[in-house]
Amino acid sequence: MQVTPAILSAAEIEAVLQALYERMFDDPIVGFFFDGKDRDHIVRAQVPLVRRMLGETGVTYDGKPIPEAHAALPILPGHFDRRHHLLAEVLRERGVDAAARARWLEVDLGFRDAVLKLGDARARALNSGDT
Repeated sequence: MQVTPAILSAAEIEAVLQALYERMFDDPIVGFFFDGKDRDHIVRAQVPLVRRMLGETGVTYDGKPIPEAHAALPILPGHFDRRHHLLAEVLRERGVDAAARARWLEVDLGFRDAVLKLGDARARALNSGDT
């Protein structure tokens, strides 16, 4: 089996995710999504996902698919954009190489529709009075 070289090591990815989730848990815009959640568990679960997202082969992700993991959350475009902004800040502050940073942010944006699909449906229902 051929293994694609990682653009970031698993330890680097974990450090970025730890910093990101620390920030998100305390954020006034997206923090409420994490009330009662185990930050360390989320970070550990996200490491293999991000490794695969960034193109590393031979990594197993056993978590829920992105749409399913976010289906019960009332995520709106502003929430997604805030998280993406926080990710960009953390990547920059941690000194992640510009190419790796750009790749991670590009891949992250690629999940926008999957994360927001149900959120958009909720917003339409709220706006139409069908709640």
